[in-house]
Amino acid sequence: MTEHPTPAARAAPAPRAPSTDAATIEPAELVSTLDAIGNQPLEERAAAYVQLHERLRDQLEGGDVPRSTDA
Repeated sequence: MTEHPTPAARAAPAPRAPSTDAATIEPAELVSTLDAIGNQPLEERAAAYVQLHERLRDQLEGGDVPRSTDA
């Protein structure tokens, strides 16, 4: 039989280096941003969610796809 390593035997992931990309959103910043957005009036909240969505999309796509100019 093939032996499988136990979870404790696996190496821990290396710590992430601090990002030099200004567009990167760290988890704590995301939570803070979502809290701030949630406290805004509806119209401002909608616009803020759109901006956050675009920023997260750019981060996930690596910034290699230009933003849509559809509005």
